[in-house]
Formats: sequence, C-alpha cells, structure tokens
Amino acid sequence: MTNSRLEELEGIGIELQEKAIELFRNDLFHYNLVQKNIGVENMSVEIIFKDVENEAIVPRIGGYSFLPQNIDWPLNPNGDKLTLVLSLPTNFLNNTLNLNLPKEHILSVFTTYKRDDYFLDLITFHGDKEELESIKQGFTRVLLHGVGEVRNESDFLIPAQKFVLGDELNLSIEELDEDFDDIEFYCGSLIGNQPSLLQMENLGLDDYQFCLQIYGGDFPKEFQDIFSLSDSIGYLFLNKNDNQNDTGVFFTQCT
Repeated sequence: MTNSRLEELEGIGIELQEKAIELFRNDLFHYNLVQKNIGVENMSVEIIFKDVENEAIVPRIGGYSFLPQNIDWPLNPNGDKLTLVLSLPTNFLNNTLNLNLPKEHILSVFTTYKRDDYFLDLITFHGDKEELESIKQGFTRVLLHGVGEVRNESDFLIPAQKFVLGDELNLSIEELDEDFDDIEFYCGSLIGNQPSLLQMENLGLDDYQFCLQIYGGDFPKEFQDIFSLSDSIGYLFLNKNDNQNDTGVFFTQCT
C-alpha cells in the first residue's frame, strides 16, 4: 500500500473519529437532560453551527423556508420581502425548552435585510415601546406553521447552518467578583434560560419567554451583516400565551 493511500485512510479515520465525538457529545448532553428531567430553559447553552443542506428539517439558521403556499411570504411595512433567518422544528423546541407547541410544525423567523440601504433601526429594540411597536408592524416576523414544500421568495438565501448544542454557560452577574464595568459579557449564540443582552434596559417582555439568541458573526461570511452590523445579536422571545396572531417577537441589539 502506497504512502499516499495510507495518508488518505488516516485522514478518513480522523474525520470519522471527530464525527463520532460530536455525536457522542450531543447524545450525552441530551441524555443528561432526560435523566435530570429538565430542559435548557433552566440553563443557558452555547449554540455551535455546522453546515447542513438548505432543505434539512433541523434547527438551523438560513436555508429554505417550509412556509406553506397558502401563507403569503411576509413583507415589511415598506413592501420589502423578508429574509428567513431561523427555521426551528417545534419538536426540537418542545424537547429542549419544555414548550408545548404543536408537534411536527415549524417556527420560522424572518427579518428585514438590505445590502445597500440602512435598516438597523427597523429591527433594533433596546427597551423603547415605540421601537417594539415598530418591529411588530412587520419588520421582523415569527410564524408558526405546518411543514410545506421548500420555498424562498426573498431576494436572499442564507446558506443553512444547523444547531449543535455546546457547553452550559454561566451568565449570572451576581456570582462574579469583578466590577460591573470590567465584566466581559458573553456575546455569542445561545439557547435557554436567559439572554445575554447587549443593552441592560428592562425590555418589558413579561408576556414572553426567552428562547434563543443568535450572534451576527456566526452567520456565513457573506451574511454576517444580516443584522446590519456583524457584532449585533438577534433575540427570539415566544409568547407565553396561546395567541396565533402573536407567536413571538424577534429583534436585535448592538453596542
């Protein structure tokens, strides 16, 4: 057997080993959740991203929508077609966050996105009621729906990246010894328990439950401006009440 063939086989072996470690890590994490009878709504867990097919039915950023044809593609108040940023199977959300959403459905999150025009103020919420009301007019949309055929009517298609749950995060400020001004807050993507807000104002979202946050820099390179600035973070909150007209709210914050 030639040296090049041996090197090729060694490379395949390393790749398979890495995949096995990743699968074991995720299986062990979910096993621990089941054994403890808790979901990550009681902890904040890092989200890591891996390439996946655009039509995969997995929790992911980007890719194709499964929005049924009988539901119009969402437009913002200016008539611009929104872009899909999150596709979340409800089975994943129910199992991970102990929610009670309809099974075998999809939670789709859309946002205003423009390559050439300024749009940051249209999707940003730092606690001002007028900002929230503006966003709720349709500059972002959170839609709960059945699984339709793959579809995209936006001018943009973000390459899909699936969720991989990583390490538990400690976001408790009270347990830190540093002065408040010296604290380095976690600014990455996470799911469960509490958000790591870039602006610490009271948001007044008492009727909503925090679901997850997505860091703009975690998107594929050509879409790291999806929230206008690459260091912006998008936050998803879901309505605690059964309200078909208000499933949730999605907004961004920046420093």
